[in-house]
Amino acid sequence: MNNFSYFSKALDEVVDARLDDYVETLEVDKRYEFSEKYNKKINKLIKHREKPYFTLICTIGRRVACFVTALLILSFSSLSVKAVREAVCNFFMNIFSDHTEITADSEIENSYPHSIDEEYHISSLPNGFKQVDYDKMENSIIITYFKDDDYIFFEQYTKDAYLSNYDNEQSTFESYKDENGQEYLVHNTDHDHTFIWDNGKYIFEICSNLDKQSVLELCESTKTN
Repeated sequence: MNNFSYFSKALDEVVDARLDDYVETLEVDKRYEFSEKYNKKINKLIKHREKPYFTLICTIGRRVACFVTALLILSFSSLSVKAVREAVCNFFMNIFSDHTEITADSEIENSYPHSIDEEYHISSLPNGFKQVDYDKMENSIIITYFKDDDYIFFEQYTKDAYLSNYDNEQSTFESYKDENGQEYLVHNTDHDHTFIWDNGKYIFEICSNLDKQSVLELCESTKTN
């Protein structure tokens, strides 16, 4: 074993020991329950992690190396790929090669509330749906509903706080105006639809795996408490 191998082995042992000591000092509130939306995303990550290639990065050293490499790749990509910026329905769409970033129009966001002083909700919830999660912060509200395998995510944001990212793979965007003149930016995938709109004061999102017309009706039924 050469000097580099001895050093690498010793470094792994020190990192493992320090990491274990640090984890033991953390205080975790075991009473906290994550939202269904969060758990859904985590489950996707776990499924990816169970694929065979993840066995190739099982040590601390390799994880660190992969992390650094990923940062370099992302940094290079962000420099080499310029986003296409489009304005649609009072939103800006920054379109990258693999995802689209949605933000509110920065020219109008500062003239509206910076905290939520009026709560909205879906007034015509389909039969059988139950609220399973409610999360309110100063500038956002996220409510989750489930009925068996069907789901509805209702989100309300202040204009300056709104930012959402969407995967470009197997998905499309379209604009839509309902009979009342309300404009929507709609994101469609093979498993759900997301309607995004500005009611003149706040930004709203409703995402569901119901059919598109049903999701539109949820949007149209949204009103203050």
